[in-house]
Amino acid sequence: MVLFASAGTVAILTYWIYLAIFAAVFVASFLWLDPDLARERMRPGGKKPPLALRLISGVLFVHWIIAGLDHGRFHWSDTVPGRLQWTALIALAAGYALCLWAMRVNRFFFSIVRIQNDRGQVVITTGP
Repeated sequence: MVLFASAGTVAILTYWIYLAIFAAVFVASFLWLDPDLARERMRPGGKKPPLALRLISGVLFVHWIIAGLDHGRFHWSDTVPGRLQWTALIALAAGYALCLWAMRVNRFFFSIVRIQNDRGQVVITTGP
């Protein structure tokens, strides 16, 4: 909603594709990842989310506002070739897929680095 509101229009195809990629990541994470591990990844040790995770959320929100203002209203980056924009969308989807794959095969993939002897942590030898 923020993305389209700041753009002043909903008629931007690349935004819809971006949101479809984002939605696919959320759906895939709910279907493929263990819910308990997902909760642990967001709140390691049951504590509030790490500062880095909170900052990333804030930056993502601001990113949507700036992207909407750019493409929808002020056209700051109109000189970026369409081919490069599509390449970036493909790279974004590939990056998310790689991250989901890593989380799927490594049940110790967390937002902070810590040794988890209590969970029987082992070195992962498969996956990315």
